[in-house]
Amino acid sequence: MLRDLDLNLLKVFIAVYENRSITLTADELDMTQPGVSGLIKRLQQQLGVQLFVRSGRGIVPTHQAHELIRQVSPAFTQIQNAIESIDTFSTEQPRKFIVYSSEPTMLMLLPLIEKDESLGNVSIELHPTLADEESLIQSLNQQQADLAIEFSNYSTPSFFSEYLFEDQICLIARKGHPRVNGAISGEQFYQEKHITLKLRREDAYLADYYTKERMNERIVAAECESLLSQLSMVSSSDCISATAISIAKMYKDKFDIQIIEPPFTTIPIRYQLMTHNRMKHSPANMWLRDKLRSYFDQN
Repeated sequence: MLRDLDLNLLKVFIAVYENRSITLTADELDMTQPGVSGLIKRLQQQLGVQLFVRSGRGIVPTHQAHELIRQVSPAFTQIQNAIESIDTFSTEQPRKFIVYSSEPTMLMLLPLIEKDESLGNVSIELHPTLADEESLIQSLNQQQADLAIEFSNYSTPSFFSEYLFEDQICLIARKGHPRVNGAISGEQFYQEKHITLKLRREDAYLADYYTKERMNERIVAAECESLLSQLSMVSSSDCISATAISIAKMYKDKFDIQIIEPPFTTIPIRYQLMTHNRMKHSPANMWLRDKLRSYFDQN
């Protein structure tokens, strides 16, 4: 049986397992839905086991599918990495990379990419990261982007991550604030009005997410999801706010704001490069990861 097994069947099986969808797999592999279903049925017949069962409108893997993926996925990744490592990459050839990025890293990266004269015919296009983990994993799985810059940790076996850089949070207030000038106490922190920055995917405020202490309720004047909106509102009011120190330093002169050390213990914001295991040894993806790291090494 194994001697006659078509390896393409396993390739389709891995895609269906990762996508949990015949439709998404058909789109990813440029096949028809009946074609994908037929190959899965053929594999099940050759192995003598059922790999997927219907659940609602979708499908879920069986125990046999979980066992099979545990064995074949690492082997397929090694084969793909070996093949891709043979390919060469050159900036002389036209190539567009797509990178999912949060607002802070997008603001930091864009000016560095624009002035980089070593890119040759290569372009790096920054796209907003996706709103939820499932959409992000699915999009990377379907190769709609080359990698993502993330500050969340994902325990997804088909993906790997590499350290990029570390950031911190700080407090900001406008220069000339009537009560805040260079420092703030814990008591005063709660007396002032706040512009809060909401992390959509984590459904938490930035200050709450990256502090060791449990934050008390604050007097909220406004809530925003954009760093630039946050900076603009702070600069034109007597509110204070917690933000990323890298962005505060970049825009403190433009928005005429002061940077203040928080009166609580902060947790570092660790950014990582995240991509599919199949890209780990790809010369093009390795070049992209090295290039992105070099931008942050400059700072």
